[in-house]
Amino acid sequence: LIKDAKGRPEFDDVAKCKVWEENRTKYHTIKNYRTIIDFSKSVRKMFDDMMSRASSPEEKQNVLELWNKFRDEYLFNKFDHEGLTRIFHYWGNYPTNVLSWPEKAYLSHAPKIRKTWKYDPFEDKKKYESLHFSSIGDKEFRPYPEGDAKQVTMKVPVTIEVDPLYDETNLKRVLMDNVQEVMEMAEQKRAEMEKEGYVFRKEQPKDERPRSWYETGLRYLGHYRLYKCERWEYHKVEEAFNKGREKNKARPIEKETFMKKVKKELPYLPW
Repeated sequence: LIKDAKGRPEFDDVAKCKVWEENRTKYHTIKNYRTIIDFSKSVRKMFDDMMSRASSPEEKQNVLELWNKFRDEYLFNKFDHEGLTRIFHYWGNYPTNVLSWPEKAYLSHAPKIRKTWKYDPFEDKKKYESLHFSSIGDKEFRPYPEGDAKQVTMKVPVTIEVDPLYDETNLKRVLMDNVQEVMEMAEQKRAEMEKEGYVFRKEQPKDERPRSWYETGLRYLGHYRLYKCERWEYHKVEEAFNKGREKNKARPIEKETFMKKVKKELPYLPW
């Protein structure tokens, strides 16, 4: 990993490594996820190749028209809204938008290449805190690439009345004076939605995802791959991490701790 000025693994590099390898593991362990990824990458590659061979504006316009026809006549009929959303997300977001993912390991790429990949470690937090971003999960079990499940509801909608003529100072004061009332409205809404079948998290979100969060995730991922994917006995996993402890600073996780917390640290991987 790239080191920062203090000799520690660079935060962005650690975060990108964790996200790259976790999704790469998910690709190799979940068939439905692998199928839609393979399809989305093959379609993207086909049209990228066609566009790269188009030399004139007219040829490029023809490729765009062909794409629109393919989208309207095939994609819209083949996939529902959720499936299309996933495909477009994979095309535009790290790590699935990198051509060498998932075939190559993250650290097999040179640091100067890894630095060109765009990923915001705090993207989830920014979306979560946005008042425009809805986060309502499922009322009933639905099929996901990971299996049938209910997506957890993160936030509930509440209605507040705001004077549009307030300036920033007055708005802050009014919101702070009424924060208890707003929270009571949110609690009431959550209780109503739970009766309807929605599920909510049991813990408050962390304020941020520091370096240690990603480093811990990588440790769990290393243990998971050897134990679940390679089918090692757990004492062999501990021995392997002990051997590389001095060089890699990656101490082993006790089996009891691993069994207790792995689902929390790696929630999108099958167990």
